[in-house]
Amino acid sequence: MKPTLFGKSKENDNPIGCETTVRIENDPMHKTEYAQSSHIGTREYQQDTTRAGRGKAGVLFGVLCDGMGGLEDGEAASRMAAEDFAQALSEADPDGDIPLLLNDLAHKVNALVFNLPSQTGQSGVSGTTITAAMITGDRLFWISAGDSRIYIIRKKEIVSVTRDHSYSLELDELVRQGRLEPEKAAEDPRRNALISYLGLERLEILDYNSKAFILEAGDIVLLCSDGLYRSLDDSEILDIMERHSDNIEECARVLPIYAFDRAQGNQDNTSVILLKYNF
Repeated sequence: MKPTLFGKSKENDNPIGCETTVRIENDPMHKTEYAQSSHIGTREYQQDTTRAGRGKAGVLFGVLCDGMGGLEDGEAASRMAAEDFAQALSEADPDGDIPLLLNDLAHKVNALVFNLPSQTGQSGVSGTTITAAMITGDRLFWISAGDSRIYIIRKKEIVSVTRDHSYSLELDELVRQGRLEPEKAAEDPRRNALISYLGLERLEILDYNSKAFILEAGDIVLLCSDGLYRSLDDSEILDIMERHSDNIEECARVLPIYAFDRAQGNQDNTSVILLKYNF
């Protein structure tokens, strides 16, 4: 982990009140905590799905999916992917090859989502992002396809360990090679178009860590949909989490509300999962 320090936000500490759906699950028998929250934003429907829980031998996991497609198609894709991932992780052997498990699971669920029939009876027309994290002992493993993110927050530092699998990757590579001007890359209307997600005929871009990331006491793992980071930059997310780090239930509740407040009338679905390691 190569953290970059950011300055603190001067934003008002009291977000404007707004309805949010919060599902909190803590277990005093374990030294890890988790909380999850979803906010519909200004959309008419919710296509984010979150699942978090415990598996064998105290394993802690979180799964977050952001669906794409029509109303029912996006919801169905994200729900299927999140539930299948959560079921598999709850039954996973913590002493097994977790990176291999996550990789195989992603390809299996990708095929299921691809073959999920749409409202018109066609397959391959909906999809979903996926971020999943699994903590066993002090070891963290994750996997990602799409533009939902996983952050690690350690003391006063925040680092995203995932890439956004969007056309921006190809544009930035052209800039690096000197074949495209940075200004044109930044203005390209296709920049945020996804090039990887679950629901493709062939899933070719998939990020996961083959070697465990070792957690330290107090580390927080944040999984989020793009509704959060498109409204709040990393330093603002860190500032909010610092203020509420002693209570992850409250932290999970307020993060989507801050994002909604910042968006000022046009906010996507916003979901977060927090996994805190307290050993």
